[in-house]
Amino acid sequence: MQNELQSIATIGLSTIAEERSGAELKTVKAKVARHHVRDEIQRRILSGETKPGERLSQQSLARELGVAQGTVRESLLELQWLGLVQSVDHLGVFVDTLDAQRICEAYMVREMMEGLAARLACGNAGRADIVELRKMADKIYELAQDENNKETAKLDREFHMHITDLSRNSTLVKLSHTYRALGMTVRAFRQPAVIHAEHLRIIEAIEHNFADEAERQARAHVMGARQMIEAQARQGQYAPQWVL
Repeated sequence: MQNELQSIATIGLSTIAEERSGAELKTVKAKVARHHVRDEIQRRILSGETKPGERLSQQSLARELGVAQGTVRESLLELQWLGLVQSVDHLGVFVDTLDAQRICEAYMVREMMEGLAARLACGNAGRADIVELRKMADKIYELAQDENNKETAKLDREFHMHITDLSRNSTLVKLSHTYRALGMTVRAFRQPAVIHAEHLRIIEAIEHNFADEAERQARAHVMGARQMIEAQARQGQYAPQWVL
């Protein structure tokens, strides 16, 4: 009798564990699906495939992308927070217009986050991290000289996210991963040598644990890109070129 009870208890615990594991797997899959949907809608907007002012039908997108309508709704909420879409009461969700002012506002936010990330990275970066950051900075410079815009932008994003990850601040990492969709996909025309020198100064400050200097250099780096966009906008010469 005791053995039977133990067997029943074991089966019960196993069933609970399987149900819990299944629920956790569904949650992970839902998050992955939402990110894929968000990235795809974002790609369409930034590439110009979906035009400013165009209405985004949750039902149509769900059917087209093969996901639940709720997944599309959550993705659109994230994109609304980024400023890529806007919700109009009783009418739906529409692609928003991204002008120089909106982009520069994004760069202002990015400036603060990049500065904080560099400051916090000072206490966490090891020798291997510094070596890796220098390799990445050199490779970015090499790709930029070859005018390989797509790969340059991709590696540049990885470089800055590496520093953000080194902050060991989960809130900052989460905000950066989300917000960089707007602040980092737009290409700012600056000389590769200038960007390379700025990257190296950030790395050097982090390497020597100079927190104030690391923050100052990181903020100056982002500010330089924003100021170039502002200057071009004043002259009526700025048109965003998105690197996807």
